[in-house]
Amino acid sequence: MEPSITIICTEADDPDQFERMSLTERRERSGGWKAFPLRSGRFIDTFLMAATDSDLGVFDSADALVDADGVTVKTCMIAKDSIPQIIPTLEALVEQGPDDTARALVAHGGGTADPDRVAAVLRSGEWPDSGDPAEETAAFAHQLLTYARYAQDDLRGVCWEFRGEPTL
Repeated sequence: MEPSITIICTEADDPDQFERMSLTERRERSGGWKAFPLRSGRFIDTFLMAATDSDLGVFDSADALVDADGVTVKTCMIAKDSIPQIIPTLEALVEQGPDDTARALVAHGGGTADPDRVAAVLRSGEWPDSGDPAEETAAFAHQLLTYARYAQDDLRGVCWEFRGEPTL
């Protein structure tokens, strides 16, 4: 199974409430979700924060979960109370400084990606087919900002689920 990441608007107010929800409940009670292939096999949330020296107030669940297909699921979330604080950070990364963010992502990824392509993905949010971690992280940052804005409007949080076996 190809690893994937699913981004979800969640009604969970805090990590404890989030942890009590099953994987099915998270989707059923969500304000919407979308799954993306994770061809790089990387934890692109930590890639984003490490490359840009950003703190997004992420709760990283320690619970090991397995979905209905028997696939390991690692979950993270940003609680609804933290959404207003992280939106400006994401706006700075995605909208105000996409070229700087792209350069940081490329450097963190070992300098092999095309900075112009990474910046274009950062601006569009179009999920890349390349499997390059800098490009996937750029798309994730754009999508995370989009979902954070939805979450703020609906008074929700945002979570994401890594399915499969990504690496650092």
